Amino acid sequence: MIQFLPPLIMFAVTVGFVTLLFVPATAFKFKNELIHFYWAGIWVFLALIAAFSFSAETLFMLDFDSRTMSEAILTAMIVCFPLFVMFGWFRLSLLALSKGIKFKNLK
Repeated sequence: MIQFLPPLIMFAVTVGFVTLLFVPATAFKFKNELIHFYWAGIWVFLALIAAFSFSAETLFMLDFDSRTMSEAILTAMIVCFPLFVMFGWFRLSLLALSKGIKFKNLK
């Protein structure tokens, strides 16, 4: 039973940390659905990266050889995160510019 204590603690820390990362995604509501989508998306990405990272370490503590697959998934998620953020930033910037041009043309 004592050999399961460190992985159990690691699993509890994983669940707690990932739950804390989901709080900002659900706690704040925005008027614009696009902004809400990107806000929630950033926090969900961070929660998934943390969940995969912590779960890989938990499985390693239990002597499961999951390094290759977990590292591949984690690397793909870490690469996709900045792409998601940059795409969202460009899209929101273009939306703000188009709203500003429309507002200026109405005057």
